[in-house]
Amino acid sequence: MPKTKDKLMIIDGNALVHRSFHALPPSMTLKDGTVVNAVYGFTSFLIKSIRDLKPKYVVLTMDMKGPTFRHKQFKEYKAKRVKAPDELYAQIPLVKKIAKSFNIPVFEKKGFEADDLIGTLVHKVESKKLKIESVVVTGDKDTLQLVNKNTKVYSMSRGLTDSIIYDEDLVMTKMGIRPDQVIDYKALRGDPSDNIPGVKGIGDKTALELLHKYETLDKIYEQIKKNEEKLEKLVKPRIIGLLKEYKEQAYLSRELATIKCDVDIKFDLEATTFNHLDKDKVLITLSDFEFRSLLPRVQQLFSETSGESKEEKEEAVEDKFERNRKQFKYILVDDEKKFNKFFRELSEQKSFTFDTETSGFDPITANLLGVSFSWKKGCAHYVQLKIKNEKLKIDNNLFNYSLKNEKRKASSKLNPWLKKLKGVFEDEKIEKHAHNAKFDVRVMKNKGIEIKNVSFDSMIASYLLNSGSRQHNLDMVVFSELNFEKISKTDLLGRGRDKISFSEVEDERLMLYSCEDADYTEQLVKSFKKKLKKEKLDKLFIELEMPLVPVLARMEENGVKLDSKFLDIMRSKVNRKINALIREIHDLAGEEFNISSTKQLQAVLFDKMEIPSDKVKKTKTGISTAASELEKMVNLHPIIKLIQEYREYIKLSNTYIDTLPKLINARTGRVHTSYNQTITATGRLSSNNPNLQNIPVRTELGREIRKAFVSEKGYSLVALDYSQIELRLAAHYSGDKKMVEAFKDNMDIHTATAAEINQVSIDKVEPEMRREAKAINFGILYGQGPHGLSQTADIPYVRAQEFISAYFEKFKSIKKFIDDTIEQVKVDGHVCTLMGRVRHFPEINSSVAMVRKAAERMAVNMPLQGTAADMLKKAMIEVDEEITSKGCDISDDVKMLMTVHDELIFEIKNSLVEKTVPKIKKIMEEVIKLKVPVVVEAKQGKNWGEMELIKN
Repeated sequence: MPKTKDKLMIIDGNALVHRSFHALPPSMTLKDGTVVNAVYGFTSFLIKSIRDLKPKYVVLTMDMKGPTFRHKQFKEYKAKRVKAPDELYAQIPLVKKIAKSFNIPVFEKKGFEADDLIGTLVHKVESKKLKIESVVVTGDKDTLQLVNKNTKVYSMSRGLTDSIIYDEDLVMTKMGIRPDQVIDYKALRGDPSDNIPGVKGIGDKTALELLHKYETLDKIYEQIKKNEEKLEKLVKPRIIGLLKEYKEQAYLSRELATIKCDVDIKFDLEATTFNHLDKDKVLITLSDFEFRSLLPRVQQLFSETSGESKEEKEEAVEDKFERNRKQFKYILVDDEKKFNKFFRELSEQKSFTFDTETSGFDPITANLLGVSFSWKKGCAHYVQLKIKNEKLKIDNNLFNYSLKNEKRKASSKLNPWLKKLKGVFEDEKIEKHAHNAKFDVRVMKNKGIEIKNVSFDSMIASYLLNSGSRQHNLDMVVFSELNFEKISKTDLLGRGRDKISFSEVEDERLMLYSCEDADYTEQLVKSFKKKLKKEKLDKLFIELEMPLVPVLARMEENGVKLDSKFLDIMRSKVNRKINALIREIHDLAGEEFNISSTKQLQAVLFDKMEIPSDKVKKTKTGISTAASELEKMVNLHPIIKLIQEYREYIKLSNTYIDTLPKLINARTGRVHTSYNQTITATGRLSSNNPNLQNIPVRTELGREIRKAFVSEKGYSLVALDYSQIELRLAAHYSGDKKMVEAFKDNMDIHTATAAEINQVSIDKVEPEMRREAKAINFGILYGQGPHGLSQTADIPYVRAQEFISAYFEKFKSIKKFIDDTIEQVKVDGHVCTLMGRVRHFPEINSSVAMVRKAAERMAVNMPLQGTAADMLKKAMIEVDEEITSKGCDISDDVKMLMTVHDELIFEIKNSLVEKTVPKIKKIMEEVIKLKVPVVVEAKQGKNWGEMELIKN
């Protein structure tokens, strides 16, 4: 078997930077506002390229600022190119910094392009007759002319995720010519992107035909010179005339298109060897750029490029455990003597950090393996417990969580150590810290311990300080903040077939892993406390986000009952409906096809049925069939409406009808969603397993799904919803007299808006007017322009323009609020909610109009949506306090179950509804004082989909 050649990977830096900049949103910025989308894309593709190609040598080539020799030959060279935004050019030095951290040498030379340096490097390798394969990594096809048996081109094929390797055969397949004919092809056809003229009047087809017949540009002109008459029998006279007329231009074009392979540069192949990676240097650089999502891929890269055997890689992982053994004071507490010594020290602490280790990720059913504790840097204890979850008998006719706390605390009697720790955990004077504390609180709750005074969650602190990021897991945060690479779950458990469970991990290894979690969380606490204070986010953290943790933990524990029989019946109905829709769609199309296949749907709608697509977006795979694009065509053919309906049924069936029954907890008989405090930039809560936020309320099917969420026997579901809260906040922020008066007079705001804009009295407002007014009331808050309004309100574009103009004329203070907010953010770079939540918008001053406008829209909406989120959180905390302070067992009579957008859903004992609802309603309405009244509507029912208004 022949030995694989070593590879020299030559990176076309400018091509990758340009492609990355346009493929990724310029809203990707550092904390200081520096745009890094191109740097991220470059780094991502660099890692992918190295992993795919496994090169022995790597170099980076870059263009230098200023004209090249081609500009001197032809002053119009690249003259038609639109100058890229300044944000792109500013990232080029940052890309070089990335290359430097990877020890990749950079080649650039004034007066030459990166392609010329690539060609020269390839030529130098070939001229020395080294047994090396050169691979050019690029984002464009200019370098295909270099392809031969020793040179290939590795190119991005779609965005930044896919790639394709061009060899001689693939160039022939894709272009219809050999690599050595690419230059002559450009000489004939030209290259509009570089403003290379070519032969005027000759396009792709003719250029290919000429090269197929005569192979080269020289041979074409030789034939014209030798025997033009004979040539006319094979080539149209018009083409011959063009070739003769533009001969000088053709040869100039060939010269411009030819990559220079003899640039005077020094090149030492061994100096480009890619085996001297400084791991710490790379990780620190990526940390500086806040590229947390790339860290796992970099770790894999280090593992793959180290050249280590499986045994050596296992040894490298072991080094982390060995590091922790040697550098830190981590102690396994596994006997009485050790426990007593540890417990004496713990009892003396005013605060400590803890972390639970469990057999799984369901706090209700998981076994508790142990708990780690830390209160000093570099020191931690792991108390080994190995407590199996006690199975509780379930009577499906009863509310499962009506089990009294005494019964649920039974497991603590089985372990004397846990019984002692209970006193410390439940001591309100001792502050407790954790990362993702809600999980630990729930785990301990199910072992009979009610943890009191959880004062700091480093995950939430990370989120408040970096609300634009979603990377707040402990490994990423520790690396980003403390430049420390923790033992990962993969290091601990392995991967693939060799992967083990937490329960199977050796005691000492689990101790080293868990102690590290507690130790570094404690270090984060100290670091984040200072940062929160500096950023003036400490009050929001202490008064809102942290008190919410136990509230959400209780809600998740409560869960909600699901009527699985109702869902079974619904599934049958929905499947029948889906099959009926498929038949209807196939009948209208005149053929059977896979409706869920984008390619097949495109072919049916636009090729066979010839539905007009002039206003529909085009994609790389054809004409878009995205939901937003189908909406544009809804009146062009009845099949569009049916496809939309089919998609809705398929989505809701897959997401909820089929999935919800699988999420019923075997131990409780209820569904326990998980609430996320650290996902949305506005501060809104989100949920998963199931995602309650995405169940549509405006569609019949969505409302049917909500009917599956039911109350226990003797209880009712009660929903309390903030009415038009963001509009009320808009009135508060703007102080608009007409809007404030409308809310104070308890008028319907949409009717009042319609009356103002249409200049009619309230009683003359027609339903159509109100619908249009409602669309603009909400659209304005989200920065919607005439185009967006015309779509949402289903009105002509001109009418939408007139409507917006009339709106701002009547509600001038709203317009001033919008303009003032944008101007203020341009100066400050951020916007705040009434409760002090901050969101940064560094892209507000971007030179890219689309990015700037998007930032402006989000900046206007943030104080409204963010304040609404803060109000709901504060209400949840106060309602929870009201319930518990009245001596009402939260597991029995009044339970807060769910929150969706501006709504709270409770399960309340029927006899307590009349007494409890007014109290909750009052708390929600008075949680914050606005210039307008805050109104909460309450509804009651046996299920979430069928609820009746509770009148005051």
